[in-house]
Amino acid sequence: MDGKRILIVDDVISTGGSLHALETLAAKSTGTVVGCCAALAEGDAAQRTDIFFLEPLPLFLH
Repeated sequence: MDGKRILIVDDVISTGGSLHALETLAAKSTGTVVGCCAALAEGDAAQRTDIFFLEPLPLFLH
C-alpha cells in the first residue's frame, strides 16, 4: 500500500470497528486513505458523514 491512494470498502458498517482497524493498518504504510465506503450502514452508522454507503440497513428490535 506504500505510496498508494487507499479506499477502504466494507459490506456493512455498524460500529465502525473494522474500518478503524483498516485505517490503523493503512497508517503503517505511506499510503493515503482517500475514503471509506460500504454497501450498507446499520443503525447510527447511517448518520455518519465521513462514510459513503448505498443504503441504510434498518434495525429491528425485538
